[in-house]
Amino acid sequence: MAANGLRLSGWLAVNALVALGLLAAITGALGGFSLRGTMLQLANLAAHFETAPPARQHDFGVLIAALWSAGFAGTGFFRRASLLRALEQGSDAR
Repeated sequence: MAANGLRLSGWLAVNALVALGLLAAITGALGGFSLRGTMLQLANLAAHFETAPPARQHDFGVLIAALWSAGFAGTGFFRRASLLRALEQGSDAR
């Protein structure tokens, strides 16, 4: 049972990190795949975020959460076979 929990937590952690990496890749693409351009875009985004009304700030947070969730779900969809295989191996050990 503990082994299945470890497998599941590892699978979830990898999916979460891949989804975070997708957001980082999108940010890098907005900056023209250069560190300087990415930092300039992030500074511009931060300046606009500070001056935005609270409702718009909330909408932006929801957008980021939706993008991360879509990345997590997409990664989970393509990695579902590895999760099922790991859980089946754990149930065979009993």
